[in-house]
Amino acid sequence: MTLKLYGDLLSQPARAVVILCLANDISYELILVSLVKREHKLPEFKAINPREQLPVIDDGGFILPESAAILKYLAVSHHVPDHWYPMDLKSRARVDYLLDWYQTNIRQTQAYILKKELYSALWKLPRPQEAEIESAEGTMIASMEFVEDYLLKPEKGPFLLGASELSIADVLFACEYTQTQLLPSAEQEKLLGKKPKTKKWLQTLEQSLAPYYAQAHKTFPELITKVETARNGN
Repeated sequence: MTLKLYGDLLSQPARAVVILCLANDISYELILVSLVKREHKLPEFKAINPREQLPVIDDGGFILPESAAILKYLAVSHHVPDHWYPMDLKSRARVDYLLDWYQTNIRQTQAYILKKELYSALWKLPRPQEAEIESAEGTMIASMEFVEDYLLKPEKGPFLLGASELSIADVLFACEYTQTQLLPSAEQEKLLGKKPKTKKWLQTLEQSLAPYYAQAHKTFPELITKVETARNGN
C-alpha cells in the first residue's frame, strides 16, 4: 500500500519529508492540502490532524503528524542509509537533540516570514502586531547565529554538529533557510551575508541532495513572485 503524504510544498517540514522520500526511493502519494486555499482548516483535514498542521502521513491506516516524528519513522521503517538517522545511540541522540532544538528555535523562521510576508500576500489577512513580528524575528536571528557559531563545525565535517554525512535534521533545518528567499534581498543579505559556515553548509547539502532538493522546491519561483507582487502593492 502506497504511503499517503498530506502536504503542500509551501510548507518547510513537508518539503523535508518529500526530500527524504525522493532521496531514498520511498514511494508516496502526495495529497495536496493547499495552504493558499486554507484547506488545512477544513473539517475533513481536521479529522486527520486536529492541529490543522502539515505534513501528515497515512501508512496503511497508521496516521502520524509532526515532521520530526514522520522523518524518524520513515527512516527506520524503510531502512534508509544509517547517516539519515543513525542506529548508534550517541549519534542518534545528537540528531534527536537537533530535532528538538529546531522546534522552538530555527522554526521561528516560519513564524517570522508568515507574519511579515505571507499573511497579506497569500490570504489578504491583516498584518500582525509589530511586537509579534519582532519577537519571531529576534528568535530567528538568534537561532541562525547559534547555528553559525555552535552547530556547524566544518573542521570536523560539513554537516550539523560536524557530521561527515547529512541527517534528517540537516534537511529540516535547510528547508527553513530556503524560506528566507521570500524576504527582500537586503534582508536575506542581513541574515546570511556574514555567515560563511552556514552558506557553505547549505551549498554542500543542496549538492549532496541533487536533484531532490530542487524538485521539492519547484514551486518556489512562483511563490517568490507572488510575495514580491504583494510587497510592491501590485
